[in-house]
Amino acid sequence: MHLTHSTINKSEQKAQRQKPLILIVDDEPSNLHILVEGLSTDYDVRISTSGEQALTFIESTRPDLILLDIMMPGMNGYEVCTILKGKPKTKGIPIIFVTALTEEESEEKGFAMGAIDYIHKPYKLALVRARIRTHITAQGMLDRLIEKNFDLHDKLLEIESLAMELDVREKELKQLSSKHQLFFHALTSTADGVVITNSTGKIIAVNPSFCRITGYDEANSLNMHIHDIKQNNQPNINFEQVWQHASEAGYWSGELVTRRKSGELYPELLTLSLVKNEHDTNDHYIGVFSDISSLKVTQERIDYLTWHDELTALPNRNSFLKQLEQQLQSCSTDKNFAYIFIIDVDGFHSFNDGMGLLAGDHVLKELTKRIHTNTDNNDIIARLGSDAFATLSVLDKGIGRARAQIIAEKKAQEILTSVRLPFFVDLQEVSLTVSIGMYIFPQHGQWESAIETIRNCEAACYKAKEKGGNRVTFFDTSFGEQAKRRFEIEQDLRKAIAYNELSLHLQSQYDSDQILKGAEVLLRWQHTTKGFISPSEFISIAEESDVIYDLDCWVCENALKTLAKINQTHPHLSLSINISGRHFHEPRFLAFLVEQLTINNVIASQLTIEIIEGTLLNNMDSAIEAVHNLKKLGVKVSIDDFGTGYSSLTYLKQLPIQELKIDRSFVLEAPTNKNDKLIIDMIVSLGRLFELDVVAEGVENQSHFDLLQEYPEVILQGYHLHKPEPVNDWLAKLK
Repeated sequence: MHLTHSTINKSEQKAQRQKPLILIVDDEPSNLHILVEGLSTDYDVRISTSGEQALTFIESTRPDLILLDIMMPGMNGYEVCTILKGKPKTKGIPIIFVTALTEEESEEKGFAMGAIDYIHKPYKLALVRARIRTHITAQGMLDRLIEKNFDLHDKLLEIESLAMELDVREKELKQLSSKHQLFFHALTSTADGVVITNSTGKIIAVNPSFCRITGYDEANSLNMHIHDIKQNNQPNINFEQVWQHASEAGYWSGELVTRRKSGELYPELLTLSLVKNEHDTNDHYIGVFSDISSLKVTQERIDYLTWHDELTALPNRNSFLKQLEQQLQSCSTDKNFAYIFIIDVDGFHSFNDGMGLLAGDHVLKELTKRIHTNTDNNDIIARLGSDAFATLSVLDKGIGRARAQIIAEKKAQEILTSVRLPFFVDLQEVSLTVSIGMYIFPQHGQWESAIETIRNCEAACYKAKEKGGNRVTFFDTSFGEQAKRRFEIEQDLRKAIAYNELSLHLQSQYDSDQILKGAEVLLRWQHTTKGFISPSEFISIAEESDVIYDLDCWVCENALKTLAKINQTHPHLSLSINISGRHFHEPRFLAFLVEQLTINNVIASQLTIEIIEGTLLNNMDSAIEAVHNLKKLGVKVSIDDFGTGYSSLTYLKQLPIQELKIDRSFVLEAPTNKNDKLIIDMIVSLGRLFELDVVAEGVENQSHFDLLQEYPEVILQGYHLHKPEPVNDWLAKLK
């Protein structure tokens, strides 16, 4: 094998890079986001969203490792791998396939093509990083070994042919020796164990980490075969199979459970590579492995938190739904009854604001103990959310529905009584109450899913809160009164639009320096006899009928009139209005909007139309056309409640939107909830990536405001900055 100048130059360039270059080839944005976030700290990460784009990138830049998704539209991962392995310049690039497929045949096909490993979805980032580090380490050592070997070869040829330059060559050899010492130091300093064997498996070299991990010292190791050290008790794989695969395919990579010299078993991530000599015959094997015991512990912790609440150690909502689904099946088969409680602390948000989050956590732990005390050992208790708990109790066979309700009500009252006893926080006595929703199943022989069952019980809990809290409410299947109210509201809403009984309120929006940028238009309805009716109630009713079109036209017309007044003194401000997805893409609404912009002499760019994320997904083609039409008018488009639906990078790429609006549900708990904070980070990053404005709703207190100062470009909206007020009052303050 001969070393060319171009190869030397590439090796030198590679050595000069501060971080190994990893190319991720995947068309799924969520996968890209997870991998980029997990790897960018330690590696120079580049992205290609198709096989063709990846091949173009590799023509100019050689990555140290490729994460290659198998299933992609157009050119799939197998085709990309075949092309790369067929070219001399790229066949040596390590390729790890990323796939959701688990068939053995699929893995064999990939390994036959030349891939070095498989990573399966969904990702376990800790193991992904460990595998990449192992492969990068192994490949880097091999590259450096080959590079040094070639350097030595060239130097020896030069010494033989240029005897007169012996002194010069002697200096170069000394420099080369220094490099070898540096390489040896790197090999002995790495945390991964390294072992080199001959073709039969006899160990000829180990590094200190090998001795530390296995417990065998260097002297003893050099008299042993690697087969003796790597034997394990796994029924599905043994080291003989690993060795056989590496001999045939040239490498093996995966997890083993290996025994230390002391007899202790430990999990390891091993890569075994075959190194051939210039005659293409088996020469040596290099094994690089790491003890992943700590990673396993971390993964177990992650698995635990997937199904449990960290604060109380109770099952979480997902776990409760799973167990509830099983119990629903069991009750249906065994013909017995069970009941669930939804227990929600009354005014817990105010308690947190007044006493602090640590005090709130203390109370929730104490509440968990009191619920345990007043439930049976076989009952299931879960924490569903911030201050919401659930219990599931199964009754003996033969107990009827009436008796079941008596038992459930008695136990619920015991919980209420227990909660009424004072809580003590830092020697301060605190009184709290809870609202309990109660639901018995099965309901009259009808099958229900776990989600439907818990939703009905939550409805009962909401009713208990509406009645003032501190009470138990049994789920009532009678919805006659509710249906009657819905019909009356629909009819009254038509009259309200015709007789101009509705009003607009404005809630200001500010930048991080609290400079006014504009406002969101909010609709309010003060009924002549029923009093104030919440928008959450009448808008949902309007959405289910044709009255929604007239309602949105009324809002649009009056909002533009307001904007015309604002322009008289503050032409730099803008207004945002919400438009229903039902007619968002209707030509008649767009025509009406054009007409109103002309009548009120308003610059279209001062108006932002907010659309709910689900609107885009219900009819993507129509939505794309509609947004493009709005762009032609100059109207800005914002995705409202972004992140609560099925957020997709696809429509962010396809639609000419100008703004993302972070839903208030993420902002409210972001100061204490790492997941919500992470979602905000992601949405702001998307805004930066696609050059979009970002607005955050729900800035309700100082903690929200302080947290969002991390994102100086984000526009802020919430009660902490400004409470919604009638248009005329807002305009008066503006002047």
